Amino acid sequence: MAQGKPQVWVFVEQRSGTPADVSFELLSKGRKLANELKGTLKAVVIGHQMKEVAKRTFEFGADEALLVDHPSLKEYNTLPYSRIVSQLIDEHQPRIVLFGATFIGRDLAPRVASHTRSGLTADCTDLQISDVTYLRKDYKQLLLQIRPAFGGNIIATIITPETRVQMATVREGVMEMHKLNKPVNGKIT
Repeated sequence: MAQGKPQVWVFVEQRSGTPADVSFELLSKGRKLANELKGTLKAVVIGHQMKEVAKRTFEFGADEALLVDHPSLKEYNTLPYSRIVSQLIDEHQPRIVLFGATFIGRDLAPRVASHTRSGLTADCTDLQISDVTYLRKDYKQLLLQIRPAFGGNIIATIITPETRVQMATVREGVMEMHKLNKPVNGKIT
């Protein structure tokens, strides 16, 4: 299990080499979450000839892009993508992993969460970091996963205090996309 700074990861979704806007929205939010945790933000980029997309993640705050590049990964494919993301999580143990609540994100995230035995909240509309007291136990810096419930009549705040990795899918267009004035001098791994 990797020690050190807490890591916030964003899966960068792409179709035919074009990254989804929701990925950059999540990187912008991920940057804020990583700052609150005094941690690092990493982008997970899978596909073929995706180095330019990996570089673009630095414009939205990624400290590092984990790039898995192979011709057979050009288009999204459930099993290889879920194996790759699961293996990366097993190796690096990030604190938070975010996916867009898109067709691809809704297919990939539950498989990865199942493999890693992580909590997963779907269709979040906000994410925050907070200390939480739950069942008389104190938890430091948990991810608050906020989403509508009961047909949108109430807002639920979901926590997954007992899992090392906390995962969420986030709806498109609910997070602000902020390009940094000066891109991070990040590294591609």
